[in-house]
Amino acid sequence: MLRWRRWRVAAALAFVLAAFGVRVPLDAQLDAHFPDVTPRSLAHFLSDFTNYPRLYRHIGAWRLEREASNYTTWTYAVRYECGPRCEGDVELSAHDERAPLVHSLVLKDERCTRLPLLPLRWCVALEVRSEVAAGGTRGGALLRERARVWCGAFHVLIGEACAPSALRESHLRALRTLTSFTII
Repeated sequence: MLRWRRWRVAAALAFVLAAFGVRVPLDAQLDAHFPDVTPRSLAHFLSDFTNYPRLYRHIGAWRLEREASNYTTWTYAVRYECGPRCEGDVELSAHDERAPLVHSLVLKDERCTRLPLLPLRWCVALEVRSEVAAGGTRGGALLRERARVWCGAFHVLIGEACAPSALRESHLRALRTLTSFTII
């Protein structure tokens, strides 16, 4: 009987550990109009990581890891702190090949928390592909974002940081607040 109980405990522990490793992709899209902002200003605001700590409260101290650019593309990587035992890595690419018609951005963010007393990391990855274009007849800038979040199955079960639509809506609210004061 004791042997059977140990086997079930071991199986349950293996299941929980596997749930940390399985990553489930979730998608969202967002279209937003910024009437008082030029497409160039909005794209440059989004491509500058110094603005991100004001957009996202979880971003603490950060440092530039690498940077590269040519005449049409600027890519850089940043490592940031996001709490106790938490560290994030961001790679941001801004592409202006089609400017001034369209400015493209790609943001890849992976945030990992080390679990106490275990050699495991609990990670959430986010990839956002954005295009900023002229707002058409309404003027201003039109932001189109396609986001994909990869969360561990455990994250999905507890509902933490795995709702890409809610994440993008929160991003949009913060962005609207900042752009109304910062860029015109």
